Amino acid sequence: MNMFSPFYGSILWLATCIGFISAQSQIFISARVGSSVVLPCDWRNVSKQSPHVEWRTFAETVFERMGGELYQAEGYEGRVDVPEDKLQRGDCSLELKNIRPADEGVYESYLLVRRNKRSLNSKRVFLQSVELSVDETPEKRSNGIPAVTGDARMNYPPPSIMVLLPFMAALLLRRE
Repeated sequence: MNMFSPFYGSILWLATCIGFISAQSQIFISARVGSSVVLPCDWRNVSKQSPHVEWRTFAETVFERMGGELYQAEGYEGRVDVPEDKLQRGDCSLELKNIRPADEGVYESYLLVRRNKRSLNSKRVFLQSVELSVDETPEKRSNGIPAVTGDARMNYPPPSIMVLLPFMAALLLRRE
């Protein structure tokens, strides 16, 4: 049996593509309790309309901004922001202050785009997924000012590839 047949090559190509897509769409960040973190987001290539950004967890909308109007969910008041001037330049990163253990989880950002100029309805365009893990060891403070952390890192290869690698290797190396 030819170990580099088109079938096995296709499996390897598909797994690589899945890993590439996964690596681009989710970012992993860790932060300590009491610190601040920035959840990255960029919308420049999605739309040219006046930006309306939304950050959500699986349970709720955490933050929304459209121009000068903003919404901060209960428990996030005064702790979250996407500065208007940055948003106008395409930076929709969420600034999250005074991290709490309950902040841990997956955050997703969306650009809300009106379907047409007269419509009140919007479609939600996915921008970024960020998984925040919270270290419950309080951040050491110097001079009473909390230190800013936010160890952004890409986990590569992504978990989907790590699961597929042993199976792909077995298929490629298997000889009959």
